[in-house]
Amino acid sequence: MPPSQPIRQERPWLALLVLAGSGAASAAPLPSASLHVSTTNAPWLWPVQAARGQTNAANVSLQVLPSQTVNVGGKISFGVTARKPGYLILVDVDAEGRMSQIFPTPELLAQSDGRDINLVKPGVEFVVPTPASRQRGFEYVVAPPTGSAVMVAILSERRVQLLDLPDLPRKLQGQAAALSYLSAWTSELRVPDDRSGKLVSNNWSFDIKSYTIK
Repeated sequence: MPPSQPIRQERPWLALLVLAGSGAASAAPLPSASLHVSTTNAPWLWPVQAARGQTNAANVSLQVLPSQTVNVGGKISFGVTARKPGYLILVDVDAEGRMSQIFPTPELLAQSDGRDINLVKPGVEFVVPTPASRQRGFEYVVAPPTGSAVMVAILSERRVQLLDLPDLPRKLQGQAAALSYLSAWTSELRVPDDRSGKLVSNNWSFDIKSYTIK
């Protein structure tokens, strides 16, 4: 059964990081990027407290490169390692609390074979932007607002490439709030099984880093 199109809504491109380069495209995401969301923007998610050890079974580790203090106009990248294989999604929470998926993007998916563009292998550092996307001119350039921001690495056990992130009922305050919110929200997601096409539960792992934009 061919996978369905991802459930997603129109939202600003990137609140914090601008993806620039001659390789940018406006093509639609590949059909292989698929995810079904069972609930969004549920107020009851907020009281959920995510214990850090329980949300990182794959031992995901995220690094902000070259450092966790960056300047507007500078270039930035991210290094991710994990103990288990999985599919990486990077979510940025800017200084004003706005949440955006910055990797993978529909543009990157449209210019690749799509299926394994975000596959992380155990013990091998996965750098974003990837070498292939750099060759096509993609780079991350830091943009306002300035202040304290948060980057979240989400590793999905099953193949997931696009998340339709929920609208936030209020501003996320720091790492703990972002981790708790995203952990609770993803626990409600159901992902298509590659073989049967049925919607099934999924295992997610997280790491989170704060960084400062000047």
